[in-house]
Amino acid sequence: MTLLDRFRARPPWQSPDPQVRAAAVRQLGADQSEVVATIARDDEDPRVRRAAVQRLDDPLALAERARDDGDESVRQEATGRLVHMAEAAEDPARAAAAMAGLGDARHLSALARTARLPSTRAAAVARLEDPRALAAVAKTAPDPATRQAALDAIRDPAALAEVALKSEHKDVAVAAVGRLDDTAALQTVAARARNSAAARRARSVLDARPGVTAVLAAEAVPDPPVPDAPPPPEPEAVAEAAAPAEEPAAVPPAPEPSPPPEPDPRERERQERIALCAKLEALTGEELVDYREESRAAWEGMAPRIEPPELAELEQRFERAMAECRQRFDTVAARRAVEKETAEREAKEKETQARAREAEVRRRQQTLARAQALASRLEALARAEKPTLREVERALREERAVLEALAAVPERKEREALTERLKAGRAALFPKAQELREADDWTRWTNAAKQEELCKRAEALVAEEDLEKTLHRLREIDAAWREVRQAPRGQAETLWLRFKAARDQLHAKLDPYVAKKKEEGQANLKKKEELVGRAEALSGSTDWLKTADEFRRLQGEWKQIGTTPHRPSQVLWERFRGAADRFFSRRKEDLDRRKHEWAANLQRKEALCGRAEEVMGSSDWEATLAEIKRLQAEWRTVGPVRKSKADAIWQRFRKAVDAFMERYAQRDELGRAAAAAEREAMVRELEEIPAGDDATEVAAKVLAVVARWRQAGPPPRDATDVARRFAEARNHVVEAHPEAFRKTELDPEANRSRMEKLCAKVEALLPKVEAAAGASLAERLKEALAANTMGAKGEAEARWKAGAAEVEAAQAAWKRLGPVPGDAGRVLGERFESACQRFFASRPRPNR
Repeated sequence: MTLLDRFRARPPWQSPDPQVRAAAVRQLGADQSEVVATIARDDEDPRVRRAAVQRLDDPLALAERARDDGDESVRQEATGRLVHMAEAAEDPARAAAAMAGLGDARHLSALARTARLPSTRAAAVARLEDPRALAAVAKTAPDPATRQAALDAIRDPAALAEVALKSEHKDVAVAAVGRLDDTAALQTVAARARNSAAARRARSVLDARPGVTAVLAAEAVPDPPVPDAPPPPEPEAVAEAAAPAEEPAAVPPAPEPSPPPEPDPRERERQERIALCAKLEALTGEELVDYREESRAAWEGMAPRIEPPELAELEQRFERAMAECRQRFDTVAARRAVEKETAEREAKEKETQARAREAEVRRRQQTLARAQALASRLEALARAEKPTLREVERALREERAVLEALAAVPERKEREALTERLKAGRAALFPKAQELREADDWTRWTNAAKQEELCKRAEALVAEEDLEKTLHRLREIDAAWREVRQAPRGQAETLWLRFKAARDQLHAKLDPYVAKKKEEGQANLKKKEELVGRAEALSGSTDWLKTADEFRRLQGEWKQIGTTPHRPSQVLWERFRGAADRFFSRRKEDLDRRKHEWAANLQRKEALCGRAEEVMGSSDWEATLAEIKRLQAEWRTVGPVRKSKADAIWQRFRKAVDAFMERYAQRDELGRAAAAAEREAMVRELEEIPAGDDATEVAAKVLAVVARWRQAGPPPRDATDVARRFAEARNHVVEAHPEAFRKTELDPEANRSRMEKLCAKVEALLPKVEAAAGASLAERLKEALAANTMGAKGEAEARWKAGAAEVEAAQAAWKRLGPVPGDAGRVLGERFESACQRFFASRPRPNR
């Protein structure tokens, strides 16, 4: 085999030999599950497919083989694998997937009894529809829940009767009896039930039905009796046992018929024992298999009530019947064993003959298929422009073998058609084979000269001192020799020996050099392996900048390493590049993610800057301060932005915040300045009202300004000049248009009247106070003494405080009054001020 042929060698599971393929499939590892599934589906040999099925672990693939494979053995193998998988699975999903590929009631019944998971057993019971399969599960399943579920699913009375009759489990046997309505089935269960509790339950149900007990006893007596058995009971005894059931007919009519009297328990026991003995004596054939042990359980389950002599006689009869049953059973068992052996032998013979026939049919089909394929190949080679001589000669050799195999095919029509087709293909291909042989001879003749030239080049290369150059040229000569390796048969061996001698001399000189290069290559390979290990360890790092620099350094070291063996070096390079690609892919994904986060954070920070710039000029100090603090807190929660924009956006936000905080620190000065500017504006507005305007419009303007002045609050103490100018401007306008302010808050007459009332109110408080202040010293001492002794001092102080409150209220009302222009207003103002001062000067002094 040439080196190229070695590279083209197929894996063993693709070998033409089915046995080699099957052995290769058994050696495949768990990581080649797809290859195993493909072989199980596509291989042409059933043995190989069966071996592949034995390695499959995929429930879906196994279900496909169990359903669609053309070979029965493969389908059985796949089905068995599915049953085992569903039975042993600990994962409910895997068990369900395996059971989904099963449809046979036998397999579902087996799973219902033996599956490890309760869910699998329940699902198997739910899928069963065959009453016999359900009955088998209900009778034999170890799990009580499974037995009960199977019993609940039974709707066939015969299946229910089978469960009641043959189940050894008390729960389902008794439950099955409870669902039986047929009297005959109940009688059979009462007489033959394997479980004594089920038999008792059936008898109790029958006892509740009038007239059934006697019939049971009568029907249980076989007719005719088995030879050598004791005679059956006399008709009088049977009639006597049945008599209680007929007594209700003799009872005279009554408004409501009374129930029949219960039979005597001893008589009923005697009849049951007699019936059981008679039944045993009459047993033959298939009944011996099941009923013998059931009869023993039924006999021992009866409570002895009859007399000991009669009981002993019946027990002797029962034991004789049981012994005869055992003998008949042994005879039947022996006959069955012989019949089974004969049947098995005949079945094997039939199976062998069937397999031989199948093999013969398969061999004929394979021969026909091979002939058809060869005929098509011969025709294709005849039509091909440049077929190879090897292909043509191989097809011609195979044609002779196929013709010999076709002679044994009995299908005459197909055999003759294929024979003619093969001969026609050979006739068409033979001339082309002659041409190819002539061309091959010519090629060999020309190759002889080329091989001789290559021998000279190899011999001349022996004297070359540059070993690397020698190795390179020897490889070129070897490659050229492979292209012209076919030479005339008379010269081929001589030329090859000459060429080989020169090559041997070159290899003797080059082998140490190549070995040294190989050692260096292995050392370099270890260095690359170390670099690969370091690269793979770094591939999961998140220190992006440092790790990227490390990868660049590793790449530089990789380039500095010398030559290495090509194939392992290529594998290491793929691992090294894969580690780098994984890291840089993760880095790019992280950078993309961070870019997205940076953009989102920049958008949020720009929104915060916009909001800060929007409120930085506000004079609603406390609300704006709270908003600025909220913006600062939210700014701290926003993540980072791109470095190139981080400083600019921060400076913008800080500038807006600092601008407001500077204004907030100067809020009092700014407020006073704004208030002063506002008051100055109102004064100028009053001063600039044209004198020639309409009096009504002038009044409206003045009233509006006055209302704004009042809303602005009292002016600061250092703004007396502004307040004076405002009052003069207002009074000037009111004095110029008094009629326009009629019935307004600036009506001069109304304000004068209010001023007089306030003056009078304050002056009314003065006589009492002044009188008290003008009393003589003796009188004041006398009053003080009286006050100290009688509490009058507190009353005087209280009266003055009450008057002071009224004076303060009058002062507040005076400030709200409009102007009274001229001397009248001035006089009233002086009068009110004087009265107030006199009142507060008259406050009682405390005694010392």
